[in-house]
Amino acid sequence: MSLEVYFQDCLARIEQMLDEFLPKPAQRLSRIHEAMRYSVLDGGKRIRPLLCLAVSEMLGGREEEALIPACAVELIHCYSLIHDDLPCLDNDVLRRGKPTCHKQYGEAIALLAGDALLTLAFQVVSKLKDSKKAHRILDELGQAAGTFGMVGGQVLELVVDPNEVDLPLLDAIHIYKTGQLIKVSCLAGAIIAGAKPEEEAHILRFGEYLGFAFQIIDDILDGDGYLRFMGAHEAKEKAQEVIEKAKQEVSSFKNNLRLVQIADLVFSRWNQS
Repeated sequence: MSLEVYFQDCLARIEQMLDEFLPKPAQRLSRIHEAMRYSVLDGGKRIRPLLCLAVSEMLGGREEEALIPACAVELIHCYSLIHDDLPCLDNDVLRRGKPTCHKQYGEAIALLAGDALLTLAFQVVSKLKDSKKAHRILDELGQAAGTFGMVGGQVLELVVDPNEVDLPLLDAIHIYKTGQLIKVSCLAGAIIAGAKPEEEAHILRFGEYLGFAFQIIDDILDGDGYLRFMGAHEAKEKAQEVIEKAKQEVSSFKNNLRLVQIADLVFSRWNQS
């Protein structure tokens, strides 16, 4: 099966599950539910849930189980995008070619829609039949989304004077703000599949490298971040180096093709520039 066909097949199941988990518009609550669905079912690339499914598949996990944390991670990601777009943070008016949630529904509803997606993500994980796996994934998701993850990265970006940001601090912001959620996407797939500790260690490092490379490519596309310290060509070389390290972490696994292909896909995003 080609990568494109594989992705389309997985994406169809991810979209179906997200649609099932998201509440349908109902009387009096229709606006908040519409805002949640508007912000999730909008054609995102779904890299994070794809990583969760690919890791689980590589390690012999069951897809129907892996879809649960895969969707939870995507709900957290979408919540973070709603909040990032708010006027108090990035104040963006467009997201993926259409008005951002607060432009479409107002700031108050957008704020609450983000809150609702975050809480829904944890509710979704509770649907796992294996309570030990559910508990572990809930703990890891909480860390990845909290002050030692996305929230912490956003705070660092807010409180530090842009003129005082050096490369190590920029790396720390990237690792927190973007890398932790990508890493936990991979880890959740490993947990679902019942990975051994040494297998988890490789998967974690794969996720760390991939998340780091993902943000470097984002900086190239945005013309910011890493490009304040080096040229685009040098940044691309840095991203390629990190991608190769990620691929090396999963080189000893059988059936690792999909993860290698996803890593290459992350790197190829710079072609959009």
